[in-house]
Amino acid sequence: MDNLREARTYGGVGSILSAFGIFVPYVGIPLLIVGFVLEVLAVDKISSVLNEKEIFKNYLISIVVGLAGVAIAIILGIAYLGIAILRGFLATEMIYSRREFLFSILGFLLLVLLVVWIASIVAAIFLKKSFDLISKKLNVSLFSTAALLYLIGAVTSIVIVGFLIMFVANILKIAAYFNIPEATTQAPSSAQPSSSS
Repeated sequence: MDNLREARTYGGVGSILSAFGIFVPYVGIPLLIVGFVLEVLAVDKISSVLNEKEIFKNYLISIVVGLAGVAIAIILGIAYLGIAILRGFLATEMIYSRREFLFSILGFLLLVLLVVWIASIVAAIFLKKSFDLISKKLNVSLFSTAALLYLIGAVTSIVIVGFLIMFVANILKIAAYFNIPEATTQAPSSAQPSSSS
């Protein structure tokens, strides 16, 4: 019988900190980071106990894609700022009218938002793969529901309703972690099949 108590505690506490830690004055960012780390440990523990490497693999891909989207957006921002400053130094007169300048800024913002939007959708797809497996193996349907809402929220995040959907997904994820059984007697799916006599 494998113990899942640590995963339940790490995941439950971590998801609470991830969802609400940012609202705590002065220590919001550290709490957010701690919550994120605890959730990673929880999924790793679940993956290890169930001997399902795909659970953690998909979860890790989700994290990497999400962070890559943010990183690319930041790089684009720095590059755009650098080009704007360089043009300012090299120009002997105003190159753009105010309208052209505003369109340039708007176009850049749309590009950054598009990158982040696509990355968040791809990340949500891999998160859903991970959580669907957890839901199936532990018989905790809230994981699948939360993952589906994350995906819907990511797709609709171009409007405000998407963020509301993702907030609901966060709440369901907290409940899902706390519904994990303390132990599982299920045989790991990747275990060697027993030989029949």
